[in-house]
Amino acid sequence: MNVYDAIMNRRSIRKFKQENIPAKYLEKLVKAASMAAYPANVQPLKFAIISGKPTTDEIFECTRWAGYLQDGAPKTDERPTAYIAILGDKNIKKGTDFQVENGAAGTTIILTALEMGIASCWLGALNRDRIKEILALPENLAVLDLISLGYGAQNSSAVEMKDGDIKYYLDENGDIKVPKRSLEEVLYKIV
Repeated sequence: MNVYDAIMNRRSIRKFKQENIPAKYLEKLVKAASMAAYPANVQPLKFAIISGKPTTDEIFECTRWAGYLQDGAPKTDERPTAYIAILGDKNIKKGTDFQVENGAAGTTIILTALEMGIASCWLGALNRDRIKEILALPENLAVLDLISLGYGAQNSSAVEMKDGDIKYYLDENGDIKVPKRSLEEVLYKIV
């Protein structure tokens, strides 16, 4: 799969088969994220791999899912089998703005996962304080976001946006449809 095809086909998956991801694959995802483009090459991120019960169950309780879907959270037998927590190291970069680095790392993780046949969902609606407590993180590490991971148990695809409606939805087959703006709408000017 080339990069363009990966970008065009990647969608968030919220239901997962209960099959564990090998540790070497999770480590490969972190290695890829460590190679992302970071401003000034400061590299202020750390990553926590979370796999195995009961920790994945504890982390799940700190997440909120699929705000546009009624009952959109995965059921017990559909939950992610792993997470990668993206952490900002305040000893490396002062302040609390890790937005660019977080975006670069998260995107790298989800695209690399897709290439490996692993589905993902980027989670930002989190109880960060509780996650920090569960992972016993030192004060200098801030929980930025989680990437949930597993082998997908549902389909998701992009569809044409209608009337500016950005809300994703389930079709009659239970597949997620994600409205996307057209090229004509997002392309401002060709020079």
